[in-house]
Amino acid sequence: MGLEFLNNLKENLSRNEIISNITDGIQEFITEVTEEFNNNTLNSQLDIVAKITSERKVSLASENSIMKARDEILKEYAKSTREKGDLYFIFNKIKGTEDYRVIQMGENTDKTITVNSKELPQNSELNQVMRLKNGKFELDTKGTEIVQDTIYKKAEEIIERQDKKLQEYRKEGHVYTVTEDKNNRIFLWDTTAKPDFEIEEINFPKELLNEAKEGSKFIYKKGNYEKLNE
Repeated sequence: MGLEFLNNLKENLSRNEIISNITDGIQEFITEVTEEFNNNTLNSQLDIVAKITSERKVSLASENSIMKARDEILKEYAKSTREKGDLYFIFNKIKGTEDYRVIQMGENTDKTITVNSKELPQNSELNQVMRLKNGKFELDTKGTEIVQDTIYKKAEEIIERQDKKLQEYRKEGHVYTVTEDKNNRIFLWDTTAKPDFEIEEINFPKELLNEAKEGSKFIYKKGNYEKLNE
């Protein structure tokens, strides 16, 4: 809605539109703005891996790879900027408290500490890099940009490899058996080709989830899975 609503409001007022129609429009506009604000606020409270996985479809294996990559990137950047002191990365907020988990990495340090919000720099957010100066935390803007960009780029590489592997695993006319159904995550094994590995199908049809129980079979046809009735 946004600017379109405001322009329409101006036109309605100029035509002496019925006031109830205008107030209805205002309420709708306020609702949309509130929802957008809540979505942005919620997203800002996600750690960087959760943000990536909320925006893209990823398997458990890919998610674990992204988490591992994040840790390695933080460790490598901390090592390359050792002259600035230990690196502190705001990881996540502890539910129900005003405390945050902060990853601390230094020459002989690799641990998670708890920091109260009052000790964090003003306007600090999750996924930011900090340094300790004169006993107080300060945001490292450049470090934050480098770390976040590197994590996103590495995540993109991992997701691209995942998608390529999935595409190669899906074959027209092949029959797939559900080897595991865990929290709507569907793992399939190609009973036609009989490879030595299974895949987590991140694009399994939602309408078939109730039928995707361990041992059930599906055939892949024209880019979709269909339940195989035996």
